[in-house]
Amino acid sequence: LLIYLALVDSLLSIHPCSASIPTSLSTPGSSSSLSTSISPKTSKSKFRLRQVQLIHRHGDRTPITPMKDEEYWHGTLPEKHVLEGIAKGTALVRPEEGGGGGGHGAAGRGPFGQLTLMGLLQMIRLGEKLREELSHSTTTTESSTGINDKSPHPGHLKLFTPSEPLHPRRVSVMSTDFPRTIQSVQALLTGFFPDIDDFASTTNGEGDAPIISIDVRNTNSYLIPDPQPRQSPHQLVLEQKLSNRPHLLEREEQLKEVAKRITNQLEDYLGHGADGISFGIGEEKTTADDGKYSKEVEMTTTKPLAWAQLSEILTCLHSRNRLPPSLTSEDVQTVSNHVAWRWFENLRNPVLAKASMWKFADRILDSMERKVRVECERVKCNGDGSKVGQLIVRSNVGKEGLDVECEEEPLLCIYSAHDSTLIGMLCILQLEQPTEWPEYGSYLKIELIREEMDEDADAGTGEQTKVMNHWVRFSLNGEILRSTWLKDENGENAIMVPLEKLKEMIHLEHDMEEELESSGLGLKFRWNKGLIVESNEAQ
Repeated sequence: LLIYLALVDSLLSIHPCSASIPTSLSTPGSSSSLSTSISPKTSKSKFRLRQVQLIHRHGDRTPITPMKDEEYWHGTLPEKHVLEGIAKGTALVRPEEGGGGGGHGAAGRGPFGQLTLMGLLQMIRLGEKLREELSHSTTTTESSTGINDKSPHPGHLKLFTPSEPLHPRRVSVMSTDFPRTIQSVQALLTGFFPDIDDFASTTNGEGDAPIISIDVRNTNSYLIPDPQPRQSPHQLVLEQKLSNRPHLLEREEQLKEVAKRITNQLEDYLGHGADGISFGIGEEKTTADDGKYSKEVEMTTTKPLAWAQLSEILTCLHSRNRLPPSLTSEDVQTVSNHVAWRWFENLRNPVLAKASMWKFADRILDSMERKVRVECERVKCNGDGSKVGQLIVRSNVGKEGLDVECEEEPLLCIYSAHDSTLIGMLCILQLEQPTEWPEYGSYLKIELIREEMDEDADAGTGEQTKVMNHWVRFSLNGEILRSTWLKDENGENAIMVPLEKLKEMIHLEHDMEEELESSGLGLKFRWNKGLIVESNEAQ
């Protein structure tokens, strides 16, 4: 399979159009109690990478919006035997009652909204890159041990080391229940585990037995910020209110003629049902009674397509040199930039960020906390009974026992999702904005890093390591993203944040009363403990 794909890969290339993201957006409100200075390292401490949460966008796809030239788009899809090849060694985990979390307007139909052969190859290459990035090499270096002790901040740390080598049992996988995201992560795993057959034979005793589970149970309801229906009907109302703020309406009025012109130029390209597609924060078509998603929407022929539709159509056409002659690269960039601005302008509101992404963010936090707890079960506390900050790890515990306990929590947690997922996570985590919209195959890496310091060993017990703290670091496509809600000792946005403070920030309560009242709307939206509520009552 890999030889076949390598030959095809040499014949294909992708020319994505990346939207540049404006950097002038305001940062969501945060508690002043969280904006304290931190210093992550003493002169004697060192860092060890203990877990990575990896959230990636799917590979190149066909347009979600139906197009007239179905035969052409069918021809961009991978053949059946290729899909069967990348699926080898994986098994989907669905709810016992069947289904996978509900449908979605962005799922597409027929050849539309599907992973292309180019996208599949893209994800295999990403898997190969991540394998090299996260695993130790045959050349032993300090970083290959997973430890860094030469600077106040860790450099590049390896996750899989000689003591904890890369193995499928140390990897967990989740995906939204879209064919393109499932196939994308299967392709990524193909590049990540090129020797998957060897693992299958040694792990299960059967070379063809699935050994990596891909969990799609109800993931469509919380791995994306715009599930259909929303997690709460109040979220859709809030999206509409935010989208109707004066500065958004003013900007869209300025671009209205652009949207109309582009929609008219695309008319001969659009297939049946193109005007009924509905997805995106603030662009959902709704019924008037309950605010829930409806596929039965009346549209006039003069109304332009939604911005999210225009952007995804133009991106797909532009990357294949199939734009209408009257449209230019500048048109593509204008639409892409506006969609990026629109998404960030809405999702950076803390109430909407929490309403749409809290469940996913909380799951990631829970995974990191479980990893810390599992490791803490193998430590000896100081005589004063101190907790995490004073725990002692004994290095001479039997390897077999360590392996058994490590299986309880994976080292690498992979989530196959969408660009909207990445944007939503950047917003709820309050990270610095990237300079460009996350293109196909982009990945957000969340590292759980343990700060530790060697202690003198007790007689006969072996070396001991004192755990100082657990830190979290973020990067997008290898570029470090600082946290905007926490300052370091130099007064700059923090490169790493303490796990406990990140938990505090994620669970912090927010409300929108002042912002809406200033617009004369008089509504109050509050997010607290996983719930968003709307109230007209003054508090």
